[in-house]
Amino acid sequence: MRMILLTITLTAILGTILYQVKTGIDARESQLLTLEHEISAAEREISVLEAEWAFLSRPERVLDLSGRLLEMQPISENRILPLDAIPMRIMPSFNDQIADIGVITLLPPKENETDLRRIAPRRIAPRRIDRGQLTNISANAGLSGQNIEGGDKR
Repeated sequence: MRMILLTITLTAILGTILYQVKTGIDARESQLLTLEHEISAAEREISVLEAEWAFLSRPERVLDLSGRLLEMQPISENRILPLDAIPMRIMPSFNDQIADIGVITLLPPKENETDLRRIAPRRIAPRRIDRGQLTNISANAGLSGQNIEGGDKR
């Protein structure tokens, strides 16, 4: 008799849990369908906006609008200067303590500083990392749900 009551109670508990899981899955599926419909609607809107942008930014339309509304005309050939006519910026010498060029301020090198170009780059020898260390590194980086190859753990 105890065995029958225990079996009936266990069956009722498992049935309740199964029903709750099923209703949870149904709710998630309806949310998923809603999101998929929203995504497809957004993709349609994006394609319509891209088509409108392509239509509105046609070169002949932009030229027509710039001529009508801004009263712009193409540059005449007598307004184009040769490259030799453009004055070049004179770079300051480092005889001054500070040379200011636009936004960048240049300081002369100090006498006791070495030239960094003469220093050879430091080579770092590769180390061998075992699977345990890589798992620790990925866990610290927040990648605990993925294995080393990049897929999900299953």
